[in-house]
Amino acid sequence: MAEVNTGGSHSNEKQTLECSASANEQKEPMEVSTFVFINHAAIAWHDRRREWVGDQSQKSQRKQKDPIISWSMTYEDLLSTNEPFSEPIPLTEMVDFLVDIWQDEGLYD
Repeated sequence: MAEVNTGGSHSNEKQTLECSASANEQKEPMEVSTFVFINHAAIAWHDRRREWVGDQSQKSQRKQKDPIISWSMTYEDLLSTNEPFSEPIPLTEMVDFLVDIWQDEGLYD
């Protein structure tokens, strides 16, 4: 026979175990308590991360956009103007652009 109490974040599970010292003795119930720790901070962190990163299943369904930075743009073209781009440049696109420039100039191996 087992009794389990799982109410609350830190719960004490109560289990009733039947134990006997020998086969001839009457079985006596013995109560054992175990402590269950639930890390609410870790759960909250994972929830926030999931909100920030987004639903990973949606990412594979996204349509690839045309790049904002033209393939013919140079580093000097990028730095020669103070005008903002028509839309934000995704980080991955900017990193790819800079790595290509640095590889062409021998600055990135």
